[in-house]
Amino acid sequence: MKFLFVGDLHLRGTNPRNRIDDYKEAVKAKLREVFSLAEQHEIKAILCPGDIWDRPEVSIGVLVEFMQVFRECPVDFYTCAGNHDIHGYNLDTYDRTSLRLLAELVPKFRVFSESQVMVYPDVAITFGPYSGRIDREGHGYDTHWKDEQFKIHITHGMLLDHTPPFDRFTLIQDVKTTADLVLTGHDHHGFGIYRRSDGKVFCNPGSLTRISASTGEIERPIQVALIDVLDKQTFDIQLIPLQSAKPGSEVLDRSKIEAEKQRQYAMEEFAALIQTGSGEKVLLNINDIVESIAAKESLAPDVVKKTLEKIQEQRLGAA
Repeated sequence: MKFLFVGDLHLRGTNPRNRIDDYKEAVKAKLREVFSLAEQHEIKAILCPGDIWDRPEVSIGVLVEFMQVFRECPVDFYTCAGNHDIHGYNLDTYDRTSLRLLAELVPKFRVFSESQVMVYPDVAITFGPYSGRIDREGHGYDTHWKDEQFKIHITHGMLLDHTPPFDRFTLIQDVKTTADLVLTGHDHHGFGIYRRSDGKVFCNPGSLTRISASTGEIERPIQVALIDVLDKQTFDIQLIPLQSAKPGSEVLDRSKIEAEKQRQYAMEEFAALIQTGSGEKVLLNINDIVESIAAKESLAPDVVKKTLEKIQEQRLGAA
């Protein structure tokens, strides 16, 4: 039994500010190539870890365009909600999102919750949508399914093979899971295929699309994973580069990033010339300002978290 696994899609109707091609048409071409691979390899279903949309709600026109593309899919398409699919990172808002509507309009497109499972004779697939609990004390990477099938768990968590400069993540070596294969998204760069010494296998091929123009995004391949489950104990997994994906240097423009770096440098130089009444350095980064005010006013951590999340939502909306 074969499956295709694709990373975050981030479908949207407008171009990200760093894209110089037609982003929407580029995504459609990639999806159609994925559908073609599904037919070529005779797979059972396409699997995705979420972030189907770049925002929780898109215009009706954009929704209809991608609905028509998904209706071309020759097999079932299974996913769960990513953080970009829901409002305020809150799973309770799912019923009023474009992801829910897409699932209603495309029969073969199915969105799974944390409690649901897709069961085949030798394979069970479980899901871990994004939530406030994920990547907290390892939550999000285990399957609740106990029967004797080959277990695939799909989750929208920040699973990494290295320690990043932020605190909400889970390291592969720390994951405790009864799944045989864990498939993740969220981190757009991905880590490919990671085979742990205890036999557990983890895979993140990276996002199917490029949003930012970082060096890593420009250089990484756009790829999907082909999974072939031979029996309850044996499987094969390999990465397949997409031919429709142009090189990052042809679709991404770094000039705005370089200009932003120059602006930030100038702001820091300016801040260095100014001091507050207490002699402290002036804060110009909005996150630093929020955290500084919160510390002085003794605000609760949840208030700070929600404020920073709202700021990030506005930034994403303006991008």
